[in-house]
Amino acid sequence: MMNQYVTLMKISMKTNGWRSALGAAVILSACTGGEIEAQDSLRVWKNLQGREIKATLVSVSGGEVQLKLENGALSKVLMATLSIPDQTFVRQSMGNGAATAVKSPAPVSLAWPAAITINPKAFDITTGEQNAAKREYVYNSGSFRYIAKAPLSGTVMREVAADFELARQFMVQLPWGWLPQPKDGGNYKVYLTETLQDFIDLGGTDTSSAGSKDDYVFIKFSTLGLKKVGARYAFDPRDRTEGEVMSMTIRLLIDDMRALMQSWSALGLEQFTRKVAYHKGALKLSKLETSLKTTIAEDSRTKPDVNRMMDYFHLAKKDTRADVLKIRVENHFDSVMLFYFFGYLDGDGKGTRLHEYYRAIAQESLGWRAFRE
Repeated sequence: MMNQYVTLMKISMKTNGWRSALGAAVILSACTGGEIEAQDSLRVWKNLQGREIKATLVSVSGGEVQLKLENGALSKVLMATLSIPDQTFVRQSMGNGAATAVKSPAPVSLAWPAAITINPKAFDITTGEQNAAKREYVYNSGSFRYIAKAPLSGTVMREVAADFELARQFMVQLPWGWLPQPKDGGNYKVYLTETLQDFIDLGGTDTSSAGSKDDYVFIKFSTLGLKKVGARYAFDPRDRTEGEVMSMTIRLLIDDMRALMQSWSALGLEQFTRKVAYHKGALKLSKLETSLKTTIAEDSRTKPDVNRMMDYFHLAKKDTRADVLKIRVENHFDSVMLFYFFGYLDGDGKGTRLHEYYRAIAQESLGWRAFRE
């Protein structure tokens, strides 16, 4: 049945003009004229707000600087948003007599990264304010600031932080040039709630296990696999809600790129990662058909419907929002199927067009972020 469905899905999509949506993104990402060639050396770049990335200079055109990141992805930034020393470096590299030797850049590999894992022991947890009166206990990992409603040991916090850091590693290693950064330049905020009332106070409901706002996510202790043993909390991976942290964290990391994305491609990225690619603390990004079949079989609330998916793909964003549970369930399900189709079946079967689509979004988002700042 799965093979018949996939065949029907491919035929339906090919005959209904779906390729044109990604075709525009391909054209957009290809229009990147340049005035210089790539520099050999990887260097630290800084913008006017002090944010830093490591990258190699590729080209300059129309006031935009194209950089090749450590993971091989290409990103564009407005030259005017770079620090003054970096702007001087770019001008020198454009031919003022001080440019270093250059060579043509190697093409970016538009392919899924290998399986991604995180070792909880590999990163440090630093302890911030511990305010018993307010029930606010602050901890920090590499990219996230956690505000817990009860004290947690460093060992437990490393286990809790692992999936959050895994989600960020996933975003950075994708060939899209996405560099998630909080708006305030600090760490992403994550609220860890001990009681149902804590959760509801942040905007949750008694039927949900996690939620998000514009610049933070909040999640229940029980969802994370935390349970009380005596006076302290312990971590048990068997008790956590599988993949919940992944979807919430990716929603947070997408940030203002969401405004540039079709609804299915934002929701699909979240739900596919959670339901298909994630398993027991690791992300697998190849040979996922068995996992997809399991996801389909386990969802008793809906089933594949090609016509419904085609309708969802073409809906305007305002028409995809619904308070009706059945519609939300169908949108979640269909977004996973669409993401799998474009990422593993369409065209060359390697997800090339999907990668080009997300890369185009990343480049557009960099320009929008610079304008906003």
